[in-house]
Amino acid sequence: MSNSSKKFTEEEKAAIALKAASGEAGKLQDLAEEHGISEEEIRNWMRETGVENVSDDDEDSVIIDVTDDYGRSVEYGATFDIPNYRRIVFWSAFGTGLVLLIVLSVFYVHSYTTNVVADQSAQGSEFYDIQQLQERDSEILNNYGVVDAEEGVYRIPIDQAISEIVNESN
Repeated sequence: MSNSSKKFTEEEKAAIALKAASGEAGKLQDLAEEHGISEEEIRNWMRETGVENVSDDDEDSVIIDVTDDYGRSVEYGATFDIPNYRRIVFWSAFGTGLVLLIVLSVFYVHSYTTNVVADQSAQGSEFYDIQQLQERDSEILNNYGVVDAEEGVYRIPIDQAISEIVNESN
C-alpha cells in the first residue's frame, strides 16, 4: 500500500477498514499512524465499505444490510409472493379433468356391471321359465287327466293317442 502519496485504491481502503474493525481500540490509531491518515478518515472508509467496528462493548448492536424487497417483506410480516397464474390454471384444469375422468370411469363401470348382471339375471329367469313350461307340457302330454268333467273330455298320453289313431285308420 502506498502511504507516501496518500491516494489509496478502493481495495486498499477496504483492507485498512477491515483491519481497523477487526482489531482492538488501539488498532485504529496504529493504522492511522502507519498509513499517515487520520482516524476519522479510516472511520469514513469503514462506513463507505460497510465494515463495522467489532468490539466487546458493542455486542448487542447488529447492523444488517438489506435489500428493498427484504425490508418490505419484514414490514409486511411475510415474504411477498408473485403467484404463477399459468401454473395454477394448468394444475387446476389438470386436476379437474382427472377427477372428471375418474368419476366418469366409475359411472361407466357401474353402468356396465349393472347391465351385465341384469342380462344374466334375465337369461337365467327365461331359461327357468322355459324349463318349467317344458316340464309342465311334458307332464300334460304323457299322463292321463281330466280336461272338462262336465263335457266328458279327458286326456290320454300322446303315445297312446297316436297308437289309437293309427289303429282306427287301419
